[in-house]
Amino acid sequence: MEERSKLQKAVLISMAAMVVLFGVLMVAARFQKGVEFEGGLLRRTETEESVIYNGKVRGEQVEITVRAAGSGNLTEVDFRIGNRIQDDCTLETGLPPIQAEQLGPVEHIRITKNDILLFEGGYDPEYGMGWYDLDGNWDPFAMSVSYSSTAGDDYWEHYETDRGTILSFARGPQLVSRGSWELYFTMLLFSGLLALDAAYPLALFRWQHMCDVKDPEPSDFYLGMQRAGWCIYPILLLIGYNIALWVLP
Repeated sequence: MEERSKLQKAVLISMAAMVVLFGVLMVAARFQKGVEFEGGLLRRTETEESVIYNGKVRGEQVEITVRAAGSGNLTEVDFRIGNRIQDDCTLETGLPPIQAEQLGPVEHIRITKNDILLFEGGYDPEYGMGWYDLDGNWDPFAMSVSYSSTAGDDYWEHYETDRGTILSFARGPQLVSRGSWELYFTMLLFSGLLALDAAYPLALFRWQHMCDVKDPEPSDFYLGMQRAGWCIYPILLLIGYNIALWVLP
């Protein structure tokens, strides 16, 4: 049996700790449901009069309040992003249907932001690009325009609440949770390979080269690079596990 060094033992212990720790954190994260908003996750709280989504996103406290108003065909959606953005929006439904080209009748909606008409026309929820003008013509310019920031920019400086976001929250966005099991199991596979390499370094080397060389022995350079890998790969795996834990769908 190969005598294991302190570095090998440290690698094996760290791999086992990562697998267990991040496995537990992944399970816990999957139970914490929320709503994805601009790369962050908002908690959902329901009261008698409204539904509130709140959380901290990109350095600012975000609160989005949704409530029914009027006769039930009007939904108010209030966006509060720190002290910088305060948009009072509405979604009005129950209007006469619009005859969309090739699809027939589609829902007629009206969206306003701060008492200014943002969109009025047809909408088909089964199509991501299913926005139509009042005449039933497909309107590609009515689709939501997502904000993209560049490095060093203040993300919220140019942010605009778009019609797609208003409609999504008015209708009740899908609840999601952080974490990717696919990425976690990928990291788990790499952790297993690293653990095998650390536990049986010479055995794996000889197995790799037994068909090419008789009684193969690793060079000092190979052993040095292998030990360097035992120091570097756990750090890379730790980064990968963190990405798997925090990523949003």
